[in-house]
Formats: sequence, structure tokens, C-alpha cells
Amino acid sequence: MTDVATLSNVLAWSVQVGLLTAAAAVMASLLHIDAPAVRYAWWRIVLVLCLSLPLVQPWQPAVVLPFEQAPAEFAPPVADTGIPSAGPSSPSRSLLPAAALRHWPALVGAALVAGALARLAWMAAGLVRLRRLRRAGDRAAACEAHDELQALIEAGAEIRYVATLGQPVTFGLLRPVVLLPRKLESMPPAVQRAVLAHELWHVRRRDWVWGLGEECVRAVLWFHPAIWYLVSRVQAAREEVVDELSILLTNARRSYLEALLAFADEPTLFPAAPFARRRRLFNRMLLVSKEAVMSSRRIIASSAAMAGALLMAAWYASAAFPLIATSDSGGTLGVAALSNQAVDSLEGQPPRDPRPGQPRPPTSQEAELRSAAEADPSNVQNWLQLGKLQEQRNALEEAEASFTAALRAAHDTPAAKEVLAAVTRFFQRTGQFDKAVAMLEDAAARDPSNPTGHQLVATFYWEKAYKDTSLTPTEKLTYIQAGIDATDRALTYKPDYVEALTYKNILLRMQANLETDQGRRQQLIAEADALRNRAIELNKASGKAGPGDAQGSPRPPVEQYEVDGQAPVRVGGNVKPPLKIRDVRPVYPAEARDEGVQGVVIIEAVLDTSGGVREAKVLRSIPLLDQAALDAVHQWQFTPTLLNGVAVPVIMTVTVNFTLQ
Repeated sequence: MTDVATLSNVLAWSVQVGLLTAAAAVMASLLHIDAPAVRYAWWRIVLVLCLSLPLVQPWQPAVVLPFEQAPAEFAPPVADTGIPSAGPSSPSRSLLPAAALRHWPALVGAALVAGALARLAWMAAGLVRLRRLRRAGDRAAACEAHDELQALIEAGAEIRYVATLGQPVTFGLLRPVVLLPRKLESMPPAVQRAVLAHELWHVRRRDWVWGLGEECVRAVLWFHPAIWYLVSRVQAAREEVVDELSILLTNARRSYLEALLAFADEPTLFPAAPFARRRRLFNRMLLVSKEAVMSSRRIIASSAAMAGALLMAAWYASAAFPLIATSDSGGTLGVAALSNQAVDSLEGQPPRDPRPGQPRPPTSQEAELRSAAEADPSNVQNWLQLGKLQEQRNALEEAEASFTAALRAAHDTPAAKEVLAAVTRFFQRTGQFDKAVAMLEDAAARDPSNPTGHQLVATFYWEKAYKDTSLTPTEKLTYIQAGIDATDRALTYKPDYVEALTYKNILLRMQANLETDQGRRQQLIAEADALRNRAIELNKASGKAGPGDAQGSPRPPVEQYEVDGQAPVRVGGNVKPPLKIRDVRPVYPAEARDEGVQGVVIIEAVLDTSGGVREAKVLRSIPLLDQAALDAVHQWQFTPTLLNGVAVPVIMTVTVNFTLQ
């Protein structure tokens, strides 16, 4: 028995398929794919995705309120019309519509099944007719032209001529046969060769089996126009692919066009694919008459664009018209389960599969962690793990409370710094920058003589100004100045703090790029250069790897290089930062990943006049990550930098961020 839930899912899936097919058709029309093989693959992928939508998308649980299954005794009373009843055994006339409504799902289901069976019966009748024509046809006599094509295409098939046949057709899997109209023998040899090549390519590619499967899909889903459209597009694209292969083999484009015209008006024989149809004739002749060539770059770009649009359409269709899961074979929930679920729903309990953006229900692991954390509030790790689980299920308020509890538990302990970093990163991930930096400022104020705390604040201000593209210039300058102030506080307590010198150098250059006064801009760049040189000297004096060389081998300052016969200029002022056009992500070193090392490596790069990276030096080092960062940066490509209309080499600062997911 077909129930309402099943029909509702069929309707939802039908709408999903319609949206997906519309998106696929729009993308195919906009991108003008000329390669038949790409079109054929595209429509097949769309068809397969439409058929697999119920398997690849999450089903939402059914929520049915108790009154939706009210017993018959609670049905509303029938109004008294004043007409006497026909007797106790006779049903009331007013109840007939209700009975009909009660059985309408079964009637709709029966209609759908009947339509599918009728279509399948028609296919079976067509197969029987094909077998009769095969027996009625005359086996083709031995022919050198036929043998040559069979050998070239590597398609072993029986060839028969049938007097009553209008269209050339191919069918059969284990014993394929090509049926040709008798009138083909009177046509020019070039036309006969073109027709036979077309049919033998179908044999070689096993196209009849694919076509039979597609017709079965169309028969079962006969009620959906999008399925008809997709199957017809797949079959049309297949014919275009075979057209291309046949022309490449025979090199007789004009003869092939004559063959298409000769059979376009002949009756077709279902379920075999016809050689030509009038409604597809114009498109096929247009493609045959021209040699369509697509570059591999355009094919890749178009395929990527179409795939992205298709996935977006599938995601939207599944979210907008979800399929509803049921808990039993009847398609409806049991009365007891219904009551519990309805009560939970009415009392505001979280749904099992909430809408995007809503928190999911807690897991059993989270419940155990919560019990353990509440039993021992001083256990920092329990609170941290609990906060991570809550963040993963999008319960951000609960996660914030757990992270705050972890911070309280770690107060005045060696783990306080680690917990502080974890909490601030949580605020940063959830877009609560003000809370994150306020927490860092508070921690630095409690231990003002520790330069590390002030430098951590500077790092957060730099990251905000550098990565947040939504900031206005005024807002960005505010964050840059706050970062500079934090580095100044760190340098007050530790003048030789290399990391603070490096970050202040970068922040000053960012400030210079936003400065409108030329004199002030040059002053900021000069101050940044002095800080950078000081950091280089301190690194050399400490015996660490110098900036830009992870192995510590000495190199001259970048200003002393000559690149492409010119001295490089530093980005800033009139020299605008170039645009990165090729990005290569660094390979995370296994040793660093195992030890949980992450952070930002800051690199000074020298770009040549073409935008390639000629030299790269580390300014802010994380030893286990330096080489991976350098290897990645050396593969980056930027747009050439123009100064007065002439390409010049430049020096700029770049960052490589390593984050453990």
C-alpha cells in the first residue's frame, strides 16, 4: 500500500530532480560545451546524481502530532441536513468523500505502477519485434568494405538487410546484430560506409545496453518530465559522440550528412536507438558540419564550473525539499513513539536533525564528559574536551561556558597559558574577536612584566588587520595601531625580543600602505627597515638560522640583490602589493604535526619582474615549519609589479599559516 509519507517523498524528490535538471541545463547553455564527449559525460552524471539523490542526502525524521492520527470516534460530527438516513446499514452520503480521500494514496500509487508496467510492456513488445526482424532479414554477403570496418572498429557483429525496416538499428549484447534497410544498398558506397561505421561504433561501445537501461529508468519514472528530458539529452549526446567517431574514421563528412538526411523522416523502432530523427537533425548536422575544438584548459574550467553549480543545486534542493524518514514499514510512526516525540517537540526539545545553523543534540560521550567535569571541576582537560564537542555540534553558548570553566580551573597553574590560547582561539573561530583580545589583554595586564603576553595580543591585532577583508581603512588602522602599542609594551620589558621586532616591522609597513602623506609613509618604512635589520642582527648574534635561510648559511641583505638587472624595491608607498595568482599550500611536516606544532611563519620574499619568487627568507621562525613554508612560497606566483609603467622586482612580506584541524 502506498501511503501519504511515500507520496510526499516522491513529490519532494521530483522537485529536487527538477531543480537539479534546470541548473544543469542552464550551465550547459551558458558554457557552450562543443566537445560531444564532455556533453555526454555531463548529462550522464546529472542523471546518475538525480537517481542517487535519495541515497546521498540526509533524511529528516518524521514528526507527526497526536491529532494527526486521531481515532474515528474523535472525528468531527456530520452536520444534520434534515434528510433521513437510509438505515443503520447504509453509509451516509457525507462520509463518501472522506472514504475516497482515505484511499487516494493507494489510487495514486496504483496509477504510477500501471504507467510503469504499460511502458515496460511496450518495451517488451519492441524487443519481440526486433527479434522478428532479425529472423526476417537476409544476412549480408561477404564484403571487403564490411570486413574492413569491422576490423578497424573491432566490433564483431552480424549484419542483416531487412526490406521492411526504415531506420538502421543495432541491438543485442552477447550476439549483437546490425539491421540495415534494404534501400541502403542502392545508396552511394560512401553513404553505406558512413551508416555502417555509425552502427558498428554502437556495437563496440555497448550502447544498446546503456540505452535499454535508460529506457527502463524512463519507464519506471514515466511521470517525471525532467527524467524524460535527461534521458533524451543523454541519448542525443551519445549519438553526437558516435557521429564524431564515425567521421574521424571515414573522413567523409558530406556523405555522413547525406545519410542523416536520407533517414531523418523514416519511422523509428523502439527500443533501439534510431540512426536519425527529424527533431534532432539540425543540431547533429550543425555539429557534423563544423570541427569543434575545445582546449583542455577550457574543458577543465567549464567542467569545474558545471560541477560546482551542480553540487550547489543538489545541496539547495535537498535542504529546501528534504525527504522524510519513517520508522516503520507502514510509513507512519507508532502511536507510542508519536506521543513521546510530539511531547518532546512541544516542550521545546531539540530536533534530531535540526536545520542548518541550529545546535545538534548532545551525544552520549558529551553527557559522560559533562558528568565527569561537574564531579571534578578542577579537571581542565574534561572542560576543554567538553567545549570542543559542544562547538562541533554548534552549541556555541554551551561551549563558551565550558571553555570559561576550563580557564577558571587552570588559574595560577602551569596549564593556564595553554588554556588561555585554546579559549581565545575558540572566540576567534566563532567570530568573537573582541572577547578574544579582551581576554588576552586582561591576562597580559595581570602579568605586565612578561613580554610574551603583550606579544600575543599584538599577534591577534595583526591577524585581525591582515585577514579581515571587511574592515574599512579607518578600522584597519585602529587595529594596526593597537598591535603596534602591544609590541611596544613587549619591547619595553625585553628590547631584544626578536618576535616583537618582526611584528612591529610588519605592522608599520601595513600602516605605511594606508598612509596618504608621502613624508609620513617614508618615515614609517624607514622605522620598519631599522627594526627588521635589528631582528636580523639579533638572529645572527644568537647563532640561529638567519632570516630566509633555515640552515643558517649567511646571505647578503635582500636590498643588495640584483634581480633581472635591477635592484628590488620594497612594497609600500607608491609600490602596491602584487596580487597572488598561484597559491601552493605547504606540506605539513609529519614531525611538527605529531608534536602539535602550529603557528604563522613570516617570510620576506623577493619577486622578479615576472612575479615569480626569486628569494625567500624567514623573518619569524618556527623551526619545524620553516622549510615547508619556504618550499611553498618558492612556488607562488604573483602579478608583475609596475612602477611608472615598467615591471620591477620587489621585496614584500608574506605569511604562511599552519593550523592543526
